[in-house]
Amino acid sequence: MITRRAVILERLGALAARIQKANGFDTDAGLAVSIGAAPELGPSDPDYAIAIVPAEELHTEDGRITNGLPVEVQAIGKATARDAWIGVELLLGDIKGALEDPHDRTLGSALKGVMRRVTTRTLERQPGSTTIGIGIIYACPYVDEWGNPSYGVPEET
Repeated sequence: MITRRAVILERLGALAARIQKANGFDTDAGLAVSIGAAPELGPSDPDYAIAIVPAEELHTEDGRITNGLPVEVQAIGKATARDAWIGVELLLGDIKGALEDPHDRTLGSALKGVMRRVTTRTLERQPGSTTIGIGIIYACPYVDEWGNPSYGVPEET
């Protein structure tokens, strides 16, 4: 059963996948998009990647359930890459350029309301980690119904 959450994550992933130099972006990180968890980048992986990580939702109920889904879109880079932090900053700009469409802030009607940028943070680097990164959190509000997580799922666009 397709849910609005799944549609939101898929559409963010599709937008992130457009991040390629051939499309006018500064990086090719769109060739390495993960949904759900940030990857560790090994020697055979590209220098930069994107992770789309849903966070803890907030809910209110008034007949239907209004959900506030924060999604952190992470610009990930190999710590050993040349000018690694500058590359991560360029990727952050690519993410904003690809996801923040001024003509459609609803992800093709998947959201109730508009997607908003909430905060940007430096990702904590765990001991032994091979990556560095920046995460930008977007608020993605949507509505569903009790027992009907597919409520109002938009048609494919």
